[in-house]
Amino acid sequence: MNILQIEDEVDWFTGTCEPLLRDIGANSIHHAENYNDAIICLNERHIDYVVLDLAIPLDNKNPVPDVSNGLNLAAYIRTNYSGTPILILTGQQTEEAVEQFVEDQDITTFWDGKRKSLVKVRPKRRVKEAIALLADAVQELEAIDAIDVQSNSSILDDLDERVIKLFCKENNAIAARVNSLNEGLSSAKVLQVSLINNSGQDIPWTALVKVDTKEKIDLESANFNSYVNKLPVASYPNMLNEYAAGCGNKKGICYRFATSFNSNYFNHLAQNEDSTLIILEKIRPILDVWNNDKQVKQVSIAEIRRLLCSDAKFDELMAVRQDLKLDEFERKVINANFCIQHSDLHGHNILVSDELTPILIDYGDIQEAPSILDIVTLELSQYFHPSMKSLKLPTIELFENWFDDENNLKLSSFPKVSEFLRSWKDDNSFMTREYVVTVYAYAVRQLTYPTTNKLIAIALINSAIAAYH
Repeated sequence: MNILQIEDEVDWFTGTCEPLLRDIGANSIHHAENYNDAIICLNERHIDYVVLDLAIPLDNKNPVPDVSNGLNLAAYIRTNYSGTPILILTGQQTEEAVEQFVEDQDITTFWDGKRKSLVKVRPKRRVKEAIALLADAVQELEAIDAIDVQSNSSILDDLDERVIKLFCKENNAIAARVNSLNEGLSSAKVLQVSLINNSGQDIPWTALVKVDTKEKIDLESANFNSYVNKLPVASYPNMLNEYAAGCGNKKGICYRFATSFNSNYFNHLAQNEDSTLIILEKIRPILDVWNNDKQVKQVSIAEIRRLLCSDAKFDELMAVRQDLKLDEFERKVINANFCIQHSDLHGHNILVSDELTPILIDYGDIQEAPSILDIVTLELSQYFHPSMKSLKLPTIELFENWFDDENNLKLSSFPKVSEFLRSWKDDNSFMTREYVVTVYAYAVRQLTYPTTNKLIAIALINSAIAAYH
């Protein structure tokens, strides 16, 4: 276990605390004398556990201990390294100061598989008893780290694996096989996980684990509870739990599948257009639950673009903006149907069973948006998503004629799929301009990705501007 103790009385730390920490089995002990030094250590190293004296100095230039510095450090850890457990040591004058902080802490699944707070508070005058509390945590973390994780991907770091091991622990598994499901540009790791019990047998169900920052996983969880679980039964996996203990700035959310989903929408699109049509016919009634609740809004083109590409990202495209006069175009105002959309419905986020039953995953981008955004994403991601690069792109003429339905279907790599999506789009959009502007916004976002085809993105933008007039 990597422990950081923040204590300004160096002699007391080296003479009393450090030996006690070594006695309980801590294999790596770091020490900081003040708030600033602690921040540096947290940012440079992975710390499993923090022991914090509440009254500490701010920095070397401000050596007077102050309770507010300890509380601010505890708050910094909770914000930036939310999975890191803290043992707060209080003096007689500081016990009341920490009460509210402790009361506000969330409960999470700890290393022993039980639900508890990641913050403990003990009086400094009984430091031996306080540090003895960590002895069980040291053994629990050793047991967690002993769990085997076998992955087909090199993208997993130690914190990603710890999320999976926490999931194993809670489900009485001693090992896990992990298969990476996402190959896009997202920061998240989306993983298919099979658990193995202590008899060496596979536990007879599969899980999906998504690992990202706490902020993004909290948003995914909120989206699931607010929007996803209103969709038809079996169109999404059941949420199991969330894991953060000892995972630094990362958090994981886990889902359980009732059946096996061994392929995705892109797999079928690349191999069999007819099976893809069957999948689309099953997806449409799922999404109709959201689409049937649409309302007309009057918005600028810029407002729609911001849903897909932030102003900060848009600022990186200044040369293209000026060349194509995008700022002028974005000031225009349109009417559009708005409703809840998945907002990242590319083929990897639609898993498919052997019976061609689709299930939707990855809920971090769900938002109110134009009612055809998911259709546009299905239509265009087949040409932009990294996993589809092995397929030969159609000629640039397709994208130059994108809004000419007749020519589009003649030039499309997937004419049956395109025809289905165009018909679905016509039923959902308020007017043609809603589709034109949504395609424009999608194409602008593609320009911000380093690996996507810029030529077809610019061709789509030019086509959208021409079709709007």
